[in-house]
Amino acid sequence: MTIRQRTRAPCAVLALGVVLGLVAVAAGAGLWLHAMQSGVHSGSGDQSASVAAILFGVFLAVCAGHELWRRKMR
Repeated sequence: MTIRQRTRAPCAVLALGVVLGLVAVAAGAGLWLHAMQSGVHSGSGDQSASVAAILFGVFLAVCAGHELWRRKMR
């Protein structure tokens, strides 16, 4: 493995973290909209799961984006 390949691998993992964070936010928003459309028939777990997915996605995307930014600035 060359030095160039070793330096690109962590950046790819961090970029994947940003993408997965955005996917989790989208999934949480979709679950939230589904819970709102279901109205009374939706359980309280639907809204809780959607909020958890949104928070997890935002946290993952922000942390991975911050690390990407730090590596770019070095």
